[in-house]
Amino acid sequence: MLAPCTANDNDNGLFWKLSCSAIERQNLLWGKEQGETMEKLSLHNIHYSTIDSIILLNKGNVCVSGARDRSLVYSVLPNKGCENPVSKTTNNAHDGWIWDLTALDDNIYSCSWDRTIKSWKLSDTGLIPLNIYEMKVTAPLLCVTSSLHLGLFACGSYCKTVLVYDPRSRSQVATYQPHQRAIVRLAMNSNYILTASEDKTLSIWDHRSRKTVKTIKISNENFPMSISMQKSTVYAGDNGGKLHVLDLTKDLELVKSYETGHTKAITGVYQTPGCLITTSLDKSVRISSPTNPPKLLTSLNSTYGEIASMDYLNEVLAISGTDGIQIWRPKSRV
Repeated sequence: MLAPCTANDNDNGLFWKLSCSAIERQNLLWGKEQGETMEKLSLHNIHYSTIDSIILLNKGNVCVSGARDRSLVYSVLPNKGCENPVSKTTNNAHDGWIWDLTALDDNIYSCSWDRTIKSWKLSDTGLIPLNIYEMKVTAPLLCVTSSLHLGLFACGSYCKTVLVYDPRSRSQVATYQPHQRAIVRLAMNSNYILTASEDKTLSIWDHRSRKTVKTIKISNENFPMSISMQKSTVYAGDNGGKLHVLDLTKDLELVKSYETGHTKAITGVYQTPGCLITTSLDKSVRISSPTNPPKLLTSLNSTYGEIASMDYLNEVLAISGTDGIQIWRPKSRV
């Protein structure tokens, strides 16, 4: 049995049982021929340009997407009694490319090159516009994330600034500049905000002290393009196709760096107790065990070219590219 990537001396029997059970579950889903266990869906002709942001909601039954055509699309995936997805489009949702999405409760927050964050309420009729947050930045917004526990969202910009907002009071909580170049990705939990930048570093900002507590350079050649922060582990995928593992309990110490098999930039990374998912501009998805080293379970190919965005929820996987979205979900509770 391969060891989990950041397993430590304090791991107990329950941890190992849960880890083994989760990995066995993912082996069952992805280890066979995909047609046996997984159903594949496509959402096409819903945008007419690259879809740079997608998010799954409602246990993986709803997909919201944002694209360079400046539209948002709310898609309800079919159940057994319905053959086709039902999609509802909000045209001209922004005045610039829509680059990222996040969610707090039933509200969606969209991030755009027009330097605004907009909030939308999910409804049976589609997306209802709520508020517009005009960010005091001089360049496009490139990423947005949120913390349900804190009720906050944060966005990162091309001009190196992070802005943290409380949508309940519509007030700015904090603003800071942790990097020397554009901020391309954010992740947030109840303790920290993690940022990835074109300056080849990752940076951790502490909510309580309201300051940057650590900045680490992951590579001399490449910069982090995608990040995933779950409990004590951070995964960062870079623009050279490499994956880096860091330990939050050890002051963001770099634990390992792996060759993934991707031949181009890693655009998405997601970790679960049972698998590690990476997507790439090489038009592939690689699903591996969350172990040291990762063991490949399966590889999937994108129908819509280079993969721009991905999300995973409740064993449902969605990826987006040019003009379309592909979704894999279990055929049944196997």
